[in-house]
Amino acid sequence: MRLTPSRHPRALIVVFAALGLGACGKVSPAGTSPGTAGAGAAGATGAAGATAGDAAAGTTGAAGEALDAGTLPDVGQVTYYKDVQPILQAHCQTCHVAGGIAPFALGSYDDAKPVAALMAAATAQHIMPPWMPAPGCGDFRDARVISNDQIATINAWSAQGAPAGNPADAPPPAGPDAGVSLGTPGATLDPGADYHPNDLLTDDYHCTLIDPGLTTAQDLVGFDVHPGSTATVHHVLLFAVSKDNLAAVQAKDAAEAGAGWTCFGGTGVDATPTIGGWVPGSGATAFPKPTGIHLDAGTQIVMQIHYNLLTTKHVTDRTTADLYYAPAPIKAIDRAAIAAVANTTFLIPANTKKTVSADLPIKNNFDLWGVVPHMHLHGTEIKVQINHADGTSDCAVDVPAWNFHWQQFYYYQKATKVVAGDTIHLECTFDNLQADEPVINNMQMTSGPLTWGEKTTDEMCLNYLYFTLTNPLGP
Repeated sequence: MRLTPSRHPRALIVVFAALGLGACGKVSPAGTSPGTAGAGAAGATGAAGATAGDAAAGTTGAAGEALDAGTLPDVGQVTYYKDVQPILQAHCQTCHVAGGIAPFALGSYDDAKPVAALMAAATAQHIMPPWMPAPGCGDFRDARVISNDQIATINAWSAQGAPAGNPADAPPPAGPDAGVSLGTPGATLDPGADYHPNDLLTDDYHCTLIDPGLTTAQDLVGFDVHPGSTATVHHVLLFAVSKDNLAAVQAKDAAEAGAGWTCFGGTGVDATPTIGGWVPGSGATAFPKPTGIHLDAGTQIVMQIHYNLLTTKHVTDRTTADLYYAPAPIKAIDRAAIAAVANTTFLIPANTKKTVSADLPIKNNFDLWGVVPHMHLHGTEIKVQINHADGTSDCAVDVPAWNFHWQQFYYYQKATKVVAGDTIHLECTFDNLQADEPVINNMQMTSGPLTWGEKTTDEMCLNYLYFTLTNPLGP
C-alpha cells in the first residue's frame, strides 16, 4: 500500500500492514563530514560509526550530555589489553569488525590505536555507542550505553598515548557471534540472482517473492539479514504472503520484466503483513521471548530492499536473510504482530521548525513489546507516549536528538500493558530551516515544503509497534 500525502495539515492515522522503514539516505547533516572511509562518499549509515566531522561538530547519536575531561572520573593509568579491549569487545565489535558495517574495525590493538583520539571524542560526546533514547523513558533491553568510568577509561587511554600493555591481560576471545545468537536457521531467503539497481534513480525499491518451503506452520522468532552491497542497501523489509494472496503477488511480479518488481512502502498487495525489518548496524534480531510471528504452511515471503543510490551507483546486490523458527509451537496469546501510528498528511513550510502529532485510539487490550520511531533527514526529535483513560501516561520512547543513521527497533525488558481506551500519542519535530538543511554529495539542500513521502528528501512521522493481544481468541 502506497500512501499519497494530502496538502491539508491534518493527522491521518494508519495502522500499517507494511513496515515501510522509509528512505533514509547515506547523507550528512549540515556541519558533519561528507565522507568516511569505507562507507561511501557521504558518510556511514546505521550503527556504523561516527565520522571525524561528527565528533568535531558534536553531532549526537546517543542519549546524554557531552562530557569533557574535567567532568570525567580519574581512572589512573590504563592500557589497551587490560582496560580498553573489554569495553570494545562488549560494546563496539558487533559493528566495528572486519567486513562489518562500520567504517573501520576495532578488533585489535593495531586497529584501535590510530583512532584512539576519535574514540575518546565520540564516546565523551555520546556519539558512540549509538543509542538515541533518552534515559528514564522505556526500560529497553540491549541498550548500547557505556558508563562514565568506561568513557573515562577510553579518554585516559588516548591521552596517555594509547599504550598497549601486556597481551596476557586481554579478556577471553568473544564467540563467533558477539551479538544475538539464534542457532541454526530454519530457512534462508535467497533471491537466486544478483540485482542491478536502477542507476537513473536516487532511491530504488525492489521486491522479490521467495518461497521458504513452509510445508508446515512455523513461528518466526528471529531473522538475520546479510546485505550483499553494504554501500547501497539501506533497509530490508520482509512481508508474509498467505496462500490466498499468492496469486496477486505473483501478478505484480509478472507485470514487470525480470525478477521482482518496483515497490514502495509495501508489496503493493493488501494483507501482506510485515514480519521483519532491518537497517544497517541492526544485526540479527531475536523477538522478545516468548513471542513470535506465526506463519501458516505455504506462506511465502516478499523481500523488499531499498537501495540508496545518492552516492554509489553501478553495483549489483544479492542480499539474503536467515529465518529462525521456534523449536515448539508458540501459544496463541504470544503470537505477535506489527502495526503503526503515523501522521501522513503534515506540511512543514520552507524555513520553519514545526512539531506535528498523531493519536491512535486503542480498542483492544495488548502487550507492547517494542517500538520503532522513524523520521528522515529533517527530523530532530520524536516521542511516543501512552495516554491512559484516567489521565495518567507512560513514556514509550523519547529520542531528543534524532539521527537517521541509527534508527532501530527498541524492545522492552518487560512488555508494557496497553488497554482499551488508551491512546498512543506520537510527536515529531522537524527542522526545515535553510541553515540546517542536510548536505548531499557535498551540496546543501534548498529548503522547501516537506510532506510525507518515500524519497530520501521527503519526510515521515511514524512509530511502529510490536505487540501481542492480551485475549487473541476472544471476541
